[in-house]
Amino acid sequence: MTKIISFATQKGGAGKTTLLMLTAAAIHRRTDKKVLVIDSDPQQSVKTIYKKEQESGLNCYDVFAFNWSQANPEINLEKTLTLAKRKYDVILMDVPGNLKSTELYHSLVFSDIVIVPVVASILDINATITFLDYLEEIKQTHNKKWEIYGVINKKDKTVEHALLKKLAEKAGLHLFYSSISHLVRYRRMVSTSIDIVDSKQIDDEFNQYFDEFRKNCFI
Repeated sequence: MTKIISFATQKGGAGKTTLLMLTAAAIHRRTDKKVLVIDSDPQQSVKTIYKKEQESGLNCYDVFAFNWSQANPEINLEKTLTLAKRKYDVILMDVPGNLKSTELYHSLVFSDIVIVPVVASILDINATITFLDYLEEIKQTHNKKWEIYGVINKKDKTVEHALLKKLAEKAGLHLFYSSISHLVRYRRMVSTSIDIVDSKQIDDEFNQYFDEFRKNCFI
């Protein structure tokens, strides 16, 4: 059964799009799953990189940029996802971050799993709490049975990491045991084709994250 997995947060700079692209590239390169990324964020960062790499002849995973300015976008998004489920095994969505937008609302309603990148700073944690409250409202309104996972992203040695415990179980959030450090390689290696690290390096933190992602998301 095709999974629709949204990477979502309302806080800019949390690394949402980067984490999604690294994850999609790993699925594309390491598994036999057909993966589609739906870029529904107005910035369309994924689509921009995809276009450049595809023109260079790289073997990219598929990317579809969804147009929210069309008539009845929520109906067309549902149709797009219905058609995509027939062709792809995994659908990842890069969703908008504005809590007041209908774009975010409808993207989440159609999701099976939500991945929330979490950064350990007071501002980010407070923003994440607000976002989780928003997810809880959608969950209650639509009786959603989705899974919500938090991934500690851009991890460093600041003391604020102890505060992340307050997020655990809020709106049903489950924090990954693994985490992603604040390393330059993640910004430099973002791609719609290239895997960031050899999967045989079992002690690499990205591989540990990806193994946990596959287990939690049944990939």
